[in-house]
Amino acid sequence: METTLITIHSALRYIVLIALVYITIKAWARFAEKKEFQPIDRKTASMAIGLLHFQVLLGIALYIMRRHFDGIAVMKSLKEAGNIEAAAYVRFFTMEHITMMLLAAILITIGQVLSKKAATSSGKYLRLALFFTLGLLVIFFGIPWPFMKSWGVWL
Repeated sequence: METTLITIHSALRYIVLIALVYITIKAWARFAEKKEFQPIDRKTASMAIGLLHFQVLLGIALYIMRRHFDGIAVMKSLKEAGNIEAAAYVRFFTMEHITMMLLAAILITIGQVLSKKAATSSGKYLRLALFFTLGLLVIFFGIPWPFMKSWGVWL
């Protein structure tokens, strides 16, 4: 079960990233062009946020299944044993990854809510664009990229 969830979580990240990047670019472009806000824009943003929230739920399930909440004690014992690389891996998944991903989901969700409340089309696009951009930046910093030597392979 855990392997299946990891596979889904890993594969779904590409779809979520593509959707978020698409909406962010579209919002910036429509803001710059001063276009009228379309219902399809709200629908696509809502679909992307739905995917993002599903991804977060999968991540929380994996966090609980892998018992990452025990990670602080594990990290401390790894550091004391001199295994700094393993301690960095545990720290990343115990604290950094989940914190950044939750923050990104919150930022993106706030952006959509504020966009709905904006009075003008340019205000709607600007709020979507700003908060989605901030959320994407946090996501990009929180992804376990393969070039991050501390934990090696891309899960």
